This record gives sequence, structure tokens and C-alpha cells, in this order.
Amino acid sequence: MPPAESYDALLIDMDGVMWLGEEFVPGSVDAVVSQMAAGTEIVFVTNDARTAASAHAERLRGAGLDVSECQVVTSAITTVSLAADAHPDAATFVIGTEAFRADVTGAGLEILGTDEGGRASLVLIGGDQHFGYAELRSAITAVLGGAALYASNRDRTLPMPDGLWPGTGAIVAAIEYATNVVALIGGKPERHLFDEAVGRLERATHPAMVGDRLDSDIAGAQRAGLETILVLSGVATEGDLEDSEVEPDHVIATLAELGGG
Repeated sequence: MPPAESYDALLIDMDGVMWLGEEFVPGSVDAVVSQMAAGTEIVFVTNDARTAASAHAERLRGAGLDVSECQVVTSAITTVSLAADAHPDAATFVIGTEAFRADVTGAGLEILGTDEGGRASLVLIGGDQHFGYAELRSAITAVLGGAALYASNRDRTLPMPDGLWPGTGAIVAAIEYATNVVALIGGKPERHLFDEAVGRLERATHPAMVGDRLDSDIAGAQRAGLETILVLSGVATEGDLEDSEVEPDHVIATLAELGGG
């Protein structure tokens, strides 16, 4: 039986599952179209805090999928919500893109400049390809001064067409190493993002998580009580499965093998 036939909803990761960088994985869009036509509820979930949920939805619509913004849950949404609830109106040092910063200001938090880490009571890390030493120094200054540390994820790498690029976790690790403070994570593998995604389902009672990472997508979903489908189009390989204690319920090469449509 194709794995999708067992479920009435799918939480689908995007990087490494729907696309690699700017390129869609062959068959990924058609597979989701087929699932939607069969009545399967779809929510897209991602640890990518660099891009707004609205932009992800627009990209999916541009590929031919009938997707609304509320069907996309990013780690920025859950991370900023967690931090703002615990530290309302906090002076915040942010490592992240303009889209991530917009989420931060939208939550009522004050964003400080690069040279103002010393007065921060909160540090938020959302990932930024332009991250440099000045940002690292300010973040460390803030955390050593007592600022709370939150991050969207600790993914070591990001799958791209030409291989793996450094992920947000590489930035997080540098700050944790320098300060000996462990960041609170708002994205996968913590359950906040999974719970938010399941909460957006309108009628489904038996969802499954579809992802390409054993450590965050699969292990995190299992801890959240979800069944899992691993795709091998992104980070995880068959060799990783042989060495891992994490065992997904199903393994497929790409979404094109999802079936059930």
C-alpha cells in the first residue's frame, strides 16, 4: 500500500522535500496535487525562518498548488511566539533576515542594532546567510549579560542542488559554545511546530509527517505522536538509516512515490 493511503492529512517539509534551493524536486508538485484531489489535508511545515509564510505560499501557488498562507507553518512563527510570550516587549538582538525581523517586530519586540547587544534582554536567531563576526560578538555579549537565547532550529546543514550548505544550527552552535548557554528551540525537533501544524487541520484525525531529516523531521514528529514518512531527496540517505536509531514508518525516494492520489 502506498504510504499516503494510510493518512487523512500530511504535514510536509519543504527544503529537501518540495525543493532543493530554487529547484523543485521532480514529481513533488504533482504528488501534492494528487493528494489534495483525493481529499488529503495538507499543511507545509519548515524550519526555514528566513522566509515569510506568505512568500512560501506564493511560491507553492506559483508552481500550481492551491495553498493559502495558513497552510504554511514556519519555525519563525513558533519561535517568535514562544519568545514574545515569555519576554513581552523585550529589547531584542536578532540574527535573521528582514522577513524574520518583521515577525519579531510584529510580536511587539524592540529590535536593537548590531552594536547594542549589551542592552539586550533577548537574543533571537532565525538564520542569515550574511551572518558575520560583528553579529556573533553582539549575540555573545548579550547572552553573557543575561539575555535569554532562542533559536528557530539547530539544523546543521541546508540541502541545496550543489550539496549541503551551513544551516542555522551552525550559528547557534557558535553562540552556545562561546557562552555555555543552551538555546531554546522553537522549530523542529521540538513539538511546538508540529502542534501548531496539527492545530491548523480542519477535519483530519490521522496525520503523518513527511520530511527528509531523521534528527528533526522524523524524530521530532515521533515525539509529538505522529507517524512518519522519510523521503531521500534531501539530507538523509539510505546509509544514514542503517546507522540511526530513528526508524520512520515509511521510506520513499521522493514525494513522487507517495501514492494514494
